[in-house]
Amino acid sequence: MDQDLDLQRSEGLASDLARRVERVLLTLRDRKGALCRCDKVLCSHEVLISYALGYGDAPFCLPCLSMELRKPAGILRDEVAAYIASKPCLTTGWRWAQLQEGLAPSVRPPCLWEAAVPPAESSSIWDAGDMGCGDLVLELRIRLQALSSGGVLRLVARDPGAPEDLPAWCRMTGHTLLQASHPEYLIQRRKEG
Repeated sequence: MDQDLDLQRSEGLASDLARRVERVLLTLRDRKGALCRCDKVLCSHEVLISYALGYGDAPFCLPCLSMELRKPAGILRDEVAAYIASKPCLTTGWRWAQLQEGLAPSVRPPCLWEAAVPPAESSSIWDAGDMGCGDLVLELRIRLQALSSGGVLRLVARDPGAPEDLPAWCRMTGHTLLQASHPEYLIQRRKEG
């Protein structure tokens, strides 16, 4: 009798895992190529990270998740990747995402690692202090123009409106907000031609 109960429990666990794997894979398939609120096309890894964080219905890119959760992108990515590795259903999703992007299972996906760590040789730093939105974006425009195409500006902006103003300004101007953890922001100049 105890063996029958154990068998039923293990079959129940297996079917529960199968349902969770199916839900993860269906979400990845259905949301692949979705647009983030910043209009970036999402890769499968970003969809999976969003799903693991409870944003499966409206996934975000890594920089927007970083801003939403007020955590540096690299730290958030590493924490969620470790969580994914601890859950069989999410690990299956990770392997699927690797296959979709033509990556070997052990390769770090560039879509996540390059987004969180911009190239150092093209970086510049500007501490804008408490400068308000109007003056901030005018000066920001000038500073980004001084960078080469694809260059990255590390901005420190303590203005309380910056967490809302900077992402909106980046969306409007075509620059990429790589990371946002108030008061620090990484902005990549849009790539020209």
